Amino acid sequence: MKIGFGVAAVVAFLAAFATVPVTAAEILTLKATSGRFKIQGGFYPNYLVFLKGLDASTIETDWVDKEYYAVLDVHEGPEAGQSAIMTLKKSNDRSPQPEWCKTEGGEEFKGKGITCLKGAEGFTEQLRFKVKVKWPDSAAALPAELQNRTWAEYPELPGRRESEELGPFDLHIVLE
Repeated sequence: MKIGFGVAAVVAFLAAFATVPVTAAEILTLKATSGRFKIQGGFYPNYLVFLKGLDASTIETDWVDKEYYAVLDVHEGPEAGQSAIMTLKKSNDRSPQPEWCKTEGGEEFKGKGITCLKGAEGFTEQLRFKVKVKWPDSAAALPAELQNRTWAEYPELPGRRESEELGPFDLHIVLE
């Protein structure tokens, strides 16, 4: 009888706290109107994420001090509804992360001639992050609110087509 009561008490205790999150994740969401997700130098898993349509006055640069997890959610285009997991690369003296960039050719993106100048006037066309793409099994390291996605993985990642520009997408960065 005492054992049955003890088991019932433990089950009741666990049930009461099953819906309480262990930790609440702090997530920064950047909503791009368009952008690119391009492989860097032809070497998987290194990619560049370019976000257009952001308000430069509200975005800090050169703050990535460790590898933060991030999720890219595509809303339109051939990969609509797909997501990719990545980690942001750390800033260093030669490559602050993130960084404002201007693309050679303006609207005619040719995939070469990306110019990123720290603090350069007028170079706020797009925000660039250097990232390392992760496999879908990395979703276990993400907070619960970012886990239930349709994960794209190499070689079927968004932006793999020649000169493909992504439509609206979100980049969710897990800060804590």
